[in-house]
Amino acid sequence: MNAAVAIVISSIVVLGVGVAISFWVGKKNKGIEDWNVGGRSLPIYVVAGTQFATGMGGGVLVAHVGIGYSAGWSAITYNLLYSIGIVLLVLLAGWLKKHNFSTLPDIFKKLYGEHKIMMSSVTLLAIVVPFGWLCTQLVAFGNLFTEITGLSFTLLIIIFAAISLLFVLPGGMASVAWTDFVFGCFMLLLSIVSGIYMLNYAGGWSGIASNVPENLVSFPQGMGAIGLTTIVFWIFAIFPGALTNQMSYQRIYSAKDAKTAKQGFIIAAIAGIISGTWASFMGIAILSQNPGMDNPELAAGWFLTQIPTWFLAIYSAFIIATIMSTVSSAMQSVVVNITNDIYKSYINPEVKDQTLVKASRMLSVIIIVLAIVLSLYYPQALGWLQATYAYSAAGLLVPIFFGIALRRTKLLSAKGAMGGIFTGVIGAAIAQLLNTAIPYAVYGVVGSLVGFLLFSMIYKEKRGLDKKVSGL
Repeated sequence: MNAAVAIVISSIVVLGVGVAISFWVGKKNKGIEDWNVGGRSLPIYVVAGTQFATGMGGGVLVAHVGIGYSAGWSAITYNLLYSIGIVLLVLLAGWLKKHNFSTLPDIFKKLYGEHKIMMSSVTLLAIVVPFGWLCTQLVAFGNLFTEITGLSFTLLIIIFAAISLLFVLPGGMASVAWTDFVFGCFMLLLSIVSGIYMLNYAGGWSGIASNVPENLVSFPQGMGAIGLTTIVFWIFAIFPGALTNQMSYQRIYSAKDAKTAKQGFIIAAIAGIISGTWASFMGIAILSQNPGMDNPELAAGWFLTQIPTWFLAIYSAFIIATIMSTVSSAMQSVVVNITNDIYKSYINPEVKDQTLVKASRMLSVIIIVLAIVLSLYYPQALGWLQATYAYSAAGLLVPIFFGIALRRTKLLSAKGAMGGIFTGVIGAAIAQLLNTAIPYAVYGVVGSLVGFLLFSMIYKEKRGLDKKVSGL
């Protein structure tokens, strides 16, 4: 059978199953709470599956296998750091569930009150990350499958984006979460299968280890093969991003209770470490067979050229499931921000829930069209889209966590939060322009901390007076 035909057939099967689940869930979940936060009733296995599937994305398939190729078990270190970040969110689960939030800006409204400039800034920073992920994943899919199938990059992106709507429109978060769970199980299964295949292909572990430098394959020493400097950079880059990603917060909101959220996130963190182990192993095994690649991120693509057609079809379905999980989650997250934090909050506060669901569906189509346009006409700009992760973290990390820590004091004010947001973004921008050796997100977080504390101290007395006046 022709490889392209086999890939198309396997893709149709996998996506067809996902779409069927999406519509089945959508029939039972039609309200705005279902759309925004899965009806706040997701069981532990769905919380774990959707958190794992959303976070995995195309990066693990390409970039993390590349880390394994160039630095051995270091991809485990990367995923371990990310997993620690999402486990830290478990500490907030009780407080977050108590207040029935729907989006990241809801946290700011609770901590600092209603302030249009602050809320608009937070909403923007919450949107840019999932929208950047959305565009990046579309381009990754187009680039990868153009090579595999020979089909047009433009055609592939349009078809994939159109199909992704079928995972979101029926039930929003409810549909996304349940399809993520199914796809997450499929990802773990295919990780095991592909790992076993690569192990046999490379002549067993002894054959792999004999062809790879000792510092890469030794364990746990190989977890540090990337170098201490890079690991330190990862710590500053990964933690802020993991702690300010709205898609993770939404999965806490969607759990049926705080205990379910905590347990689900811990399971997702363990699954994330397993995926890092898989990526490292695949990279090491590929290195043992083809040590001459200048670009480590080509390792995953080379693997696709070495497997038989039947396995290529299955593995391609694995890639599609992985990317689709991130695309659908990112799209839904952006839509909730716009409908909940902009449309309902400022444009039409009296909007009925059913009308809001219809608006969410219409907006999903608009968002995916914008993502297609950006992906087609500015694919070379996706590097700066990924940088939005750093800017979002620089602006949001300090106001969220210091705000929660200080919520029972008189220090908090909307202007203090805005001071943290704007000094964080400006600090990151200056550091990026200066091309600093330390990740510019670090400068942003430090700047945000200084701005947050300074503005909070300046405006704390005024806020105290406002409280007295409001109590008269």
